[in-house]
Amino acid sequence: MKHLYFCLIPYFVHYDGTESPDVPECANFLPVDICDENGGTHELLFGALTAKKALPRAVFDAASAEGFVADATVVFCAKAETGALVTVGWYSHANVTPYPEHLPMTDEDGGEHDHPFFFCTHRRNATLLPEDERFKPMWQIPRAKNGGKFGFSADPFLSGDTASGSAFCRAFAENIAKYEETGDNWMTEDASPDDETTTN
Repeated sequence: MKHLYFCLIPYFVHYDGTESPDVPECANFLPVDICDENGGTHELLFGALTAKKALPRAVFDAASAEGFVADATVVFCAKAETGALVTVGWYSHANVTPYPEHLPMTDEDGGEHDHPFFFCTHRRNATLLPEDERFKPMWQIPRAKNGGKFGFSADPFLSGDTASGSAFCRAFAENIAKYEETGDNWMTEDASPDDETTTN
């Protein structure tokens, strides 16, 4: 199984940078146009997890010589008003860096700021679940209330690369694969409002 990581972020509906502009995680599903060396343009997503200054040692160990983990799946989770830990979306085929990188950005008022991110993928590889879908049992995330049990504890980063999480993560990865084939995805529809934030 490929690397599977879970991140606990604040709950928003669209994650397009408009709901709470001062919270970097609010822009985790905001496509940003990036130009490559050949003049081509790519729509990329840059996922923040500001509660962490560095990811766990396991991510360092899994990183390539280039300094990142390639082709990972990063699942973004949030605590809903009901108290449930739900899945809001995920990046497939993502690059994950042990330390945050920074992307210079300009907001719609012309203000400049750096957007910190650990996770990056192409828009086509991202899924943002419709709000009613997030609360289905298949997307519920466990809490680690007992020692050795897989789930979120006080740490907002949870690695699926553990023996205790193997059964849950295998089933969760299967759910992702099935959903990507036929499920509704706000990243490929006009369900989310546009945002004018751009890179410098």
